[in-house]
Amino acid sequence: MGDAHVPALMEVGPMSWKLQLPRWGIEVFSGDLMGVMEMQLLDIALCIPVRFIFGYVTFQIYRLTKRREGKLQDKSLLPYLYLEELRPLLAMAIGAAWAAHPFILAMCLGPLRSLLGHFVLSYSGVISTFRWLELVAGLGPKGFDATAWTFATYMGIPVEVQFEDGKLKRINKKRWRIVLDFAWRLAIHAVIMLAALSFGKATDYKPFLDEPPAALPRFGLPWSIPALYLHTVWVYCMLALPMLNHRMITAALWGLDTQVTMRAPLSQSTSIRDFWGRRWNLIIHGLMKRCFFMPFQNAGPMRKNLAGLLSFAMSGLFHEYMWLTLHVARPESSRYVAGKVLSFFLVQYLSTAFEVLLGKTRLGQLAAPAVLRTVLTTLCILPFGPLFLEEPSVRTSTV
Repeated sequence: MGDAHVPALMEVGPMSWKLQLPRWGIEVFSGDLMGVMEMQLLDIALCIPVRFIFGYVTFQIYRLTKRREGKLQDKSLLPYLYLEELRPLLAMAIGAAWAAHPFILAMCLGPLRSLLGHFVLSYSGVISTFRWLELVAGLGPKGFDATAWTFATYMGIPVEVQFEDGKLKRINKKRWRIVLDFAWRLAIHAVIMLAALSFGKATDYKPFLDEPPAALPRFGLPWSIPALYLHTVWVYCMLALPMLNHRMITAALWGLDTQVTMRAPLSQSTSIRDFWGRRWNLIIHGLMKRCFFMPFQNAGPMRKNLAGLLSFAMSGLFHEYMWLTLHVARPESSRYVAGKVLSFFLVQYLSTAFEVLLGKTRLGQLAAPAVLRTVLTTLCILPFGPLFLEEPSVRTSTV
């Protein structure tokens, strides 16, 4: 009885083990750790250098084809690059290359241990493609395209570096305090993720259910809510942990300020619009807002509504792209169905539109405690989770 709370290291298979921490109800599996390490290694040692180097090169090529006062900026390139009329084709070709590079890297690397590795590759394709679109359309933050070096930094770093007066924004506070704050938040999120993984392993990620929610009629609602919430916590941690790590590294090495990625979306969101617009994955939110919403900010209500629809639709399409990369990597275990993830984001657009209309009624204007609004927001989003969460990428899926 005295050893009931003593940590124990147990072998669970050839070259695999698990560390049990009974006092906290946590089990750490070697496969999960190796999957996370592979994800971080791919991101830091491969994806970031690729985006930085090719971001620098493509910026220079694209800028050299731009005329200045009726003249080309450089006479050293081949004549066909001088034609300004071909710049749109050049921009599209480079954009297509950015979108294709995760597939190329995956073919060069061969089989990866975890689907998280392919998730990192697909995320690299998403942010590089949209950041290239910002350059071509002139929609990025002020100063992001000031020099090739600045754009390469903006392109390379996975989190979004901040700008102030057209220059990269530096941290004003003592750097070590910022780094310690990031380290503390990393530790908290790591504990939450380990707890979610431990509970997920113990219940096969479907507590109180015999089948996954996506395989049940009406997604098994309402009994599937705990399983859907467990998946959501895991997805949140999978996104928040690497981003916190990159923010910490960026602050420690270069002293650069970066965009907050998550603002407690699972515990402080008071509406669906609050969840998507001010709390969940603000890096992607910023890209979608600048690329597809801001161009219509001075338009009429109809065009603004269309811009909102376009932003959600593009979110759905790039998630389709990410899920497709995972499907290509592991077709034998994939449950990918084209259009399902897109439908999730279209439903979210309709939900936010309904919420806006409801807010204009007496019912929508009733005061309610923040905790109650958070619970209601969660209950409005979770039932559609199987459209998004059924892909096995929500787990580490190590081999």
